[in-house]
Amino acid sequence: MRLVRKSLLTLCSLLLAVSVLIPQTTVHAADQKWMNQVWSEYQSYNKKTVNAYNTYQKQADKKYQQFYDESHASLDQLEKTVLEDQKLWNEKLKADLDQLKLKYEGNRDLKDQLAQYERFINPSYLNSPMWKYANAANRHYLNSTLWKLSKEMNEDYLNSLMWTYKKTIDPDYLNSSAWKFNKTVSETYLNSPMWKLRNGSSTSYLNSPMWKYKHGKISKATAKSQYSKLFKEQITAISKSNAARKSEIEKMASGTQKKIGELYKETVITLETRREEALKSISDLRIEITGEGLQWETLLVERP
Repeated sequence: MRLVRKSLLTLCSLLLAVSVLIPQTTVHAADQKWMNQVWSEYQSYNKKTVNAYNTYQKQADKKYQQFYDESHASLDQLEKTVLEDQKLWNEKLKADLDQLKLKYEGNRDLKDQLAQYERFINPSYLNSPMWKYANAANRHYLNSTLWKLSKEMNEDYLNSLMWTYKKTIDPDYLNSSAWKFNKTVSETYLNSPMWKLRNGSSTSYLNSPMWKYKHGKISKATAKSQYSKLFKEQITAISKSNAARKSEIEKMASGTQKKIGELYKETVITLETRREEALKSISDLRIEITGEGLQWETLLVERP
């Protein structure tokens, strides 16, 4: 009798255990589906956000390169125009000097003026009118007009306008706007918003809402509440940070283009002024010698 009663008790215990296990298995399957959904939604958001970042970075690089190429083409053309003009005037003035020497050979009254005229037209003679014009257009002559422009347009010249622009959009340059943009959307950069969102969405990251729920430390309702709060906080942080970085980059780009454009115009005016001053000085001296000056047209802009 005791044996039968014991067997019945054992059977009842087994049936009760089975009845408890069956609904738990159903609940676990539903929970796993939700956890998978959370991770899938994170991956989708991450992919969309990173793709948007990559597209923007490519556009920023393209915009920079286009401006760099166009501005340097303008610089090269300006230099070429001025150097060709100088070459023509050097040849013309040298031929004029030869004629003046022949015409006034033996005229002692004009000897000193002819010597001065020869110095004036010599681009290698220190501080002569043509020397000043030549050096203003020499991009390798320290602090010359063209040197200043070329240095601001040199992406390798420390703290130049173009250097600053390039570094701002370089994601590998520490603490640049592009670097901060890149790190914000990186799921592997420690404590970035995307890093926090990734770990918060993972059931493998210790003490994340999903990890605590998976291990039975909090209820599903609590996990949903905690994750929802985390998700909103991090996507807001990503959105605000990305908007701020875009604003910085676009402000830098437009500011640099404006400053270089203004500097280019100033350079053109200065070069035209040096040319005008040089030719006028030579022409005035020629009038003293022959009674007749030089004739010329403006090269770059209307005479200042």
